[in-house]
Amino acid sequence: MGNAKNALLFENAGSTPVEFFESAANHFRSIGAEHILVTGLPLPGKDLSKLVLFQQWGETELSPSQLVHIYGNDPLLRRVAVLNKPTKWRFGDSENSWLHKSALVNILLRSAVPPRSYQSFIGIHIHHFNHLQVAICIAGETLDVKARSLEEITSSLQYELKEMHAISPLVTNRPGELSRREKLVLALTAEGKTAGSIADELQISQRTVHAHLQNAAEKMQASNKTQTVVEAMRYGQIQLY
Repeated sequence: MGNAKNALLFENAGSTPVEFFESAANHFRSIGAEHILVTGLPLPGKDLSKLVLFQQWGETELSPSQLVHIYGNDPLLRRVAVLNKPTKWRFGDSENSWLHKSALVNILLRSAVPPRSYQSFIGIHIHHFNHLQVAICIAGETLDVKARSLEEITSSLQYELKEMHAISPLVTNRPGELSRREKLVLALTAEGKTAGSIADELQISQRTVHAHLQNAAEKMQASNKTQTVVEAMRYGQIQLY
């Protein structure tokens, strides 16, 4: 699966998703990872319950009752959703105070026996537009990895997950996805086109254009068109060229 350069890190990963993710987890454990979560990114207001691909998060696995209370609005997941390269955060740094508001982080801290702190977190965003959007969250007392090594691991993950998804989709039909028409209208809006010009181009009424925009705003939990565009880009619903 993959070419020699991209597949090198995971050449002995096995053929099933479970075997692959366990192999990836072993790589992360080698840099100090104690807890790992791989999940499809939930859309705003939607939960993790049907999206988790691999988890070793907390002293025990996240339960169904916990997963239904972790949403796409979670600060950790929102940060991962906009990453264009793997990023490391220190829990105690003042600029990372948003970590304290993450349900995922708090579950991890509460589950530790005996009580302990996890000072290092890493976020990785795997995104192939219109196909796959995955968040990888990693936590440990100390995560000892150079940026270049982490980027090499991420590059391999990007390639392998894309190949795996092409054979058998890993994440399908995320709850809250925009419809094809909503995506089109919103993408044209992002290009600066007015409702009138969009209506003419798509041969629909302006009222229908506004209805699509309103539906998209509700799904993205946005209060205006600008925020709707930003959130739709964050969650891989539209792409600008």
